[in-house]
Amino acid sequence: MSEPRRATYGYEELAARIEQVLGERPSPSALRAARAQGRRTESTLTKPRLTVGMPAPLPASSRTAPAAFDVEEVERWLAAHPRVAWNQAVAQAEQALARGEDVESVISEALTHGLSWRTITTVLVEHDGQSRSTAGVHKRYRHLGP
Repeated sequence: MSEPRRATYGYEELAARIEQVLGERPSPSALRAARAQGRRTESTLTKPRLTVGMPAPLPASSRTAPAAFDVEEVERWLAAHPRVAWNQAVAQAEQALARGEDVESVISEALTHGLSWRTITTVLVEHDGQSRSTAGVHKRYRHLGP
């Protein structure tokens, strides 16, 4: 008796599912390179890569078989993806600024949620249109950081 087939995603379905959950579609080459990129150190300067921590494809039945990813593994990975938390932290900072909350408290909260100074600078500039540099924002508000 053979083992029941597991539900799988191919590269196209995986890219579509990532776009559905995270709001951005990875390129096919990014999906194929995900394993190699996973060995690199994560940058703290930008938002998390779409493929960070992506599950490996299932073992292929032959050398020419297309890659297949276990649906349950992919869904678990997407539910805990760092980009979800990053998107929420950015949205919280933007909403807090729009409500008129104190800039220092918004920055302090953003830092505790792991947002970089570069991202915080972008949020501040988009909020009020004042030109700022990342270095300038860090210098002015560094007392709030860890």
